[in-house]
Formats: sequence, structure tokens, C-alpha cells
Amino acid sequence: MTPQAASPTSDYRFLLLIIPSLFILFLAISLFEFGSNITVENFHTLTHRLMHPASEASTKPLDPSQFLVEVKSRYIWLTTVMVALVAGLYALISCGTIIYQAHPRPRLIVVIALGIVLASIGLAFIWALDETHALYRAVFSFSYDNLRQAGHQRISEDLLRYAMVVVSIVNVQAIVVPVVALLAACSTLASPVSGVQPDPVFWSAQMRRLKEVLNATSMILVSGVLHMGAWLRWPAALVADAKAHEALLGAALAITLFWGVTFTLMLVSTYLPAALLLARRAQTLLLESPSQPSTPDPEQWLKDHGLFLSLQDHLPQFGLMLAPLLASPLSSLLLAPLTPTG
Repeated sequence: MTPQAASPTSDYRFLLLIIPSLFILFLAISLFEFGSNITVENFHTLTHRLMHPASEASTKPLDPSQFLVEVKSRYIWLTTVMVALVAGLYALISCGTIIYQAHPRPRLIVVIALGIVLASIGLAFIWALDETHALYRAVFSFSYDNLRQAGHQRISEDLLRYAMVVVSIVNVQAIVVPVVALLAACSTLASPVSGVQPDPVFWSAQMRRLKEVLNATSMILVSGVLHMGAWLRWPAALVADAKAHEALLGAALAITLFWGVTFTLMLVSTYLPAALLLARRAQTLLLESPSQPSTPDPEQWLKDHGLFLSLQDHLPQFGLMLAPLLASPLSSLLLAPLTPTG
């Protein structure tokens, strides 16, 4: 049988490698451009005030120090938006691929249907949030109202609308992607697509997929905590009173710490039971198989294939599970100081 001739387009598939980089560049340019909050006239006024602080331009209302501190805080927030969107897209593709490869078509349809139901419930929940809910007030409305109260000369209406759109996109992603990640983690426990009896090697491969899910999920949760911290701290750049400024930063740290702990516990409650079950399944099959002189020790086989659960063998995974918790104080360290005097 002669091999099938390759299609003409297959010779140029290597060019697809440029798509991720171009997408990230386009996203960065869009976020940077639409996140601007200065007119051409004010831009020239700003540069003149910086170079000639004692000139007659100092009588104009634009304060370079306050303006640039707000710019710093805003673009730190946009940086976390960039990280969150790219991390979410990576996790969506990675976990979606694991789900697709783990199930035959009938079972895949059920998993997808469950995912749609769970994502719809989550989206309906955030759509129904208003000022009567603490989650809405503490995370979104607190910063948005502070930015709005700053006045249109400091935060324009166009920038407010842009911020609302960007935060809404991040929130939608924060609902959809974790649902896909949870289903991917569940899929690592599913029986083989072929329907044959699984062997220890199969469960070892599933453990590797579970670690991939943990990597992707930890990435999106850490980026989510960083984004939340940057969003909550943005208005702090507009607060002149030192005590109020410190209180705002403290509240932002407390809120992000709460959700960092929550995300860490979610990772622990998902990864550890799944890893224990995979290890137990492989160990049971190894003990039930007839022993031969060439058969390695079951415990050593489990260690060699990443199925032996110990702190030493799974130290990177424990670090990934703690990452959302550590991201809260890290975000506080990276985003401070934000005051003109800092």
C-alpha cells in the first residue's frame, strides 16, 4: 500500500506557530491603546509641567505626580488583565484537549452538556449580582464606584466603560475556564476510550494529565488573584489621605487573601483525591499481576511513574496548590507603593 500523498497546505502548517505570538501582541496593543486616559493637549501639558514645574503652566489643574501614579496603577491592572486572559485561554485549550481525548463520543456529549449547565449557572449567578450582594460590592462595585467618584477629569467616562467591559470579560472567563478545568480533572479518572481493561501504565498517563490540569488551573487562579488585587488597588492611587489610602490597601489585601485561601483549598480538594485514587488503582493492578523475576518492586514502579504520593515526590504540585494563597501577599508587594509620595 502506497502512503497517502500529503495535501499542499500541510507543507505550510509550520507557519501556524506565529498565531499565538501575533494574538498576544494584538491583545496587548488593544489593552494598552484603549486603556489610555489622556488627551493630546493634556499629554503636552503633562510633559511641560514635568520639565518646567515652576512655569506658568503650573497654574493649570493637571498634577503630574497624581496623574502618573494613577497611570502606574492602571497599567499594573492592565498587566494582570493580560496575564489572566492569556492564562485562561491556555487553560481552556489544554483542559479542553484532555476532555476530548478522554471520552468516547456518547460520554463526551454528557460531559459537554454538564459543562454547559454548570457554566450557565455560574454566568446566571454573576449576571444576577447587584449592590445587595457582598461579592458584587466588595470586588467590583467598590473599585468601580471609587473610580467614578474621582470625577471625569481624572477618570473619564470612556475609561470607565472600558474598565467595565474588560472586567466583565475577565469575570466570564473566570466562570467558564474553571468549569472546563474541573471536568478535565474528573476526566483523568475515566476508563479508557477503547473500553479495554486499564493497566498501571494507563493510570500513570492519567496522572500526568492530572498534573497538566493542576498546572493550568493553578495558573488561572493565581492570575485571577493578581487581577483582583490590582483592580481593588487601582483606586488607591486616587486617594490623597494617607490613612484612607492604607485602609483601602488593607481591605484589598484581606479580600484577595480570602479568595486565595479559597482557591488553594479548591485545588487541594480536587488534586489530592484524584491523585490518591489513581495511585491506588495502579497499585492494586500491580499487586494483582503475577510476579515475575523481571517485575520491579511495586513501590519503586509507582515512584518511577509519579504515582507514589509523598511530599518529596510531589513537591512541585504542593507548591502549585499553595500558589493562589501566596499570590495575595505577592500582589500586595508588587503593587505597593502607589502613592505619589511612595
